[in-house]
Amino acid sequence: MSDYLSEDLIQEILYKLPIKSLLRCTSLCKSWNSLIKSPTFIFKHLQHTISLTDRQNLFLLRLCSREREEQYSLRLDNQDFNEHMQLHFPFKSSESYFHVMGSCNGLICLANIFRSLIVSFILWNPLIQKYVIVKPRILGPVYSFAGFGYDSRANDYKLIRMVSFRKSKFGSENFPEIALYSLNEGSWRGIPQTGPLRYDTDQRVSSAFLNGAVHWIAYRADQHEGISNVVLGFDMSDEVFLEIELPSCLANVRPSCLSLMVYKESSISVCQASFLSSVQFHIWVMKEYGVVESWTKLVLTLAAQGEGIPRALGIRKEELLMEMKRGWIASGDLESQQVRDLRIWGEPSRTFIGSYLESLVLLDKSNATSYGNNSSGLDAY
Repeated sequence: MSDYLSEDLIQEILYKLPIKSLLRCTSLCKSWNSLIKSPTFIFKHLQHTISLTDRQNLFLLRLCSREREEQYSLRLDNQDFNEHMQLHFPFKSSESYFHVMGSCNGLICLANIFRSLIVSFILWNPLIQKYVIVKPRILGPVYSFAGFGYDSRANDYKLIRMVSFRKSKFGSENFPEIALYSLNEGSWRGIPQTGPLRYDTDQRVSSAFLNGAVHWIAYRADQHEGISNVVLGFDMSDEVFLEIELPSCLANVRPSCLSLMVYKESSISVCQASFLSSVQFHIWVMKEYGVVESWTKLVLTLAAQGEGIPRALGIRKEELLMEMKRGWIASGDLESQQVRDLRIWGEPSRTFIGSYLESLVLLDKSNATSYGNNSSGLDAY
């Protein structure tokens, strides 16, 4: 076929093929293999996928069992959250379960934690069955938090980790080590600081990536004003920190009671659950990213649960996905206030839901490991 079609036309056709078909095409001839595995093709295929207006939206769902098994699948963004595809998960964690840090352009970031220490990160593309294990720069009795995201300027995927050797106290000078891992470079490097970083977080690996920056719910400690919550961000391209002010009613709430989520792929939302005669989720949505005046409050009211408070998992369209008592997942309509049981169960407090985009990311990386149909599990150390 290549004898009759121009190279440009062949590429345009290949850009439109799904991942599974492209992987098959790599075995048809050497020229196609080289083309499809090139960084330029991988990038353009991703951009084509993102640009599709009729693209089928997918969600990544991680469920855990009492037997310490992890099940990953892709779900459709329809009313019943139907399963689209089961994902083969070949890894074994050092303790009970991996911590899912997030997903970006088809690349899933996992943190392997042993005795409260991050012993490794895994960057994993399940559709092409490749992964990269990243060892942290520092191990030891440290306080740290981490995030994962994409640098669109350099077409690079990065991990950021902030490490302190002691817990911050009021008025203390805290100069943590800030390290950045670049997938393109395959190594860590330090980020210089011009002054003390007066932030900490209780959410060690829980973050939200959007608009080129990774975000955390953080708090700053002041000797006179006490603890004040903010959204702390780190721009992956400019490699600088940014701060977004929260609504005043959330500024002094216990940080562990707040959940930070992506809202409609372009902004952030912060969710707080309260329990009185009924359960209420107070969801603050930043309608215009970065504009503090655009914070808008939405409320979802549930019947009393009897056993604990439900946990917010994410927002899709105008629905809040929640983990209810005993681990059942439900969807609550923010307009009608109707709650539907999705008939999905996972070990409580272990479920993860996040948006997912199919891609070829990692296909060009020489340091990426393929695992094929290996069902014995891989040690994540």
